Amino acid sequence: MSKTKLDSTSEQNILNMLMESSSISAEQMAKINSTSAEIGKTKLETAFELNFTDEDKIVKTLSANYSMDIIDLKKTVIDPKIKKIIDIRYIEDNSLVPFEMGNGVLKIAIADASKLSLMKNLKTMTKMEPELYAASISNINSFIERFTRNENKKISATNVKVEKAERTNEELVEVGSEVINFGNKLITEAINLGASDIHIESFRNSAQTRFRVDGILKVMDKYSKFLHENYDAVIARVKIISKLDIAERRKPQDGASTFKSETKEIDLRVSILPTKNRERVVMRILNKDAGDKALSDLGFEAKDLEKLIKAISSPQGMVLVTGPTGSGKTTTLYSVLKHINKPGMNILTAEDPVEYEMEGIGQVQVKESIGYTFEEALRSFLRQDPEVILVGEIRDKATVDIALKAALTGHLVFSTLHTNDAPSSITRLLNMGTPNYLISAALTLIMAQRLARKTCLDCRVIDENITPKLLNSVGFLPEQSARAKIYKGGGCDNCSGSGYKGRMGIYEILEIEGELKAGILSNLQQNELNAIAKKNGFRTMQDMGQEMLLSGDLSFAEYERVLQSN
Repeated sequence: MSKTKLDSTSEQNILNMLMESSSISAEQMAKINSTSAEIGKTKLETAFELNFTDEDKIVKTLSANYSMDIIDLKKTVIDPKIKKIIDIRYIEDNSLVPFEMGNGVLKIAIADASKLSLMKNLKTMTKMEPELYAASISNINSFIERFTRNENKKISATNVKVEKAERTNEELVEVGSEVINFGNKLITEAINLGASDIHIESFRNSAQTRFRVDGILKVMDKYSKFLHENYDAVIARVKIISKLDIAERRKPQDGASTFKSETKEIDLRVSILPTKNRERVVMRILNKDAGDKALSDLGFEAKDLEKLIKAISSPQGMVLVTGPTGSGKTTTLYSVLKHINKPGMNILTAEDPVEYEMEGIGQVQVKESIGYTFEEALRSFLRQDPEVILVGEIRDKATVDIALKAALTGHLVFSTLHTNDAPSSITRLLNMGTPNYLISAALTLIMAQRLARKTCLDCRVIDENITPKLLNSVGFLPEQSARAKIYKGGGCDNCSGSGYKGRMGIYEILEIEGELKAGILSNLQQNELNAIAKKNGFRTMQDMGQEMLLSGDLSFAEYERVLQSN
């Protein structure tokens, strides 16, 4: 008997069906469960090994229980039109075979009765009525292999056509193909432009796609017409590749997908939100390289890097990273973990979601929907003997209290907090009701950061509109502003006319030690804590931004956008 290619859930469903029909006894099932681990095979493979069942018995039971005809897929020719309306990954992931279509009917072979739940999705996807047939597991496997063998893996970048109001079955096939090409072309261009997010949005009389490039959303007008006329089909396509329910349009959904281009593989995180004018989609493009950066690649100055490495090399304490969404906090924290990750370290992370997989680190996805919160994850981590804990985000007093207490009992704890700068994080923790003595004792370092667009070096020119008076208004000293030359991007082919090329980090690092610890313990006001920090050499993000302005790396417009708007 050949190995099955079904997942464990499908195999268990088949075994349950056999038990319910008395084809397998309870004693035999117990034997399967006990033997499976011993011989290192799946439960269904074990059932085959023990001769408790076979493929013929399974397919006959399925046929009898659900009134399906049996189909031999070895004698069945693949209908090429099916590839154009149903994504190959959907077929592989669900182990079902749509083998024939016509007259509004789509014939589908299954080996697992649980696939019946997918029929509603397939009906919505294809606009055809599913007609089900029972097939053996090996039949299903071999058919899918033949199906995929002939599939063209290359991404098509052909021009799309406008969808008609009324379509025949043949026209539906064509539109389905166009939607697949449209989605592939959209994602490919976003990757090539270095976009972090793709937005797909519908309005009353239009639809649009926007790419977030270097932190700024840009409308991609060339996709608007096709998107508007095929919006539902495009959304269904996104749901299919993200393994979401295409029939659900009332509730938000979150999913994920992997996009394979000719050169690399990209992970996508997908969020779908119902609105008044249909559903909108945001796809986050997860650049795997971002999770593999060394600390030295993040743009820290030598003194700041030294402070950070000192804090993360400590056996205990808490390090906080603050900043708005999209400021690079996740990249920084992953770089920190990479720096300290060694075979002798037990590192656990609680994330929402897990964005990058890291070898040698235990990463846990929190699930608020089932009550598995950051707080609960943190409690469970403390029973797993960790040296290092990362809590994706501090959202409430309970989580911060547990995290700080963990930092006092021999654990190194990392987390994020939403504040505008490093000093205000202390006030934020106090306002959450955290005792000042706990903050003073456990907190070792706070880092705030932003990401700013870097002025394009190929086309930068002196910005004649920046006067000494204007520079003085943002904190420059008169002697600095009098001789300062501030640059801006002129726009060229290298930066696609934007004047910006790439992004850079702007940081401030606040060490919690000595006089500052005493100030927290004494309940000093934030302005007093700021004064202590400044006296001890604390450099703000504004200070770093001004240095970048003077060096020509940062335009005045970008300085104002990133640092003066907070």
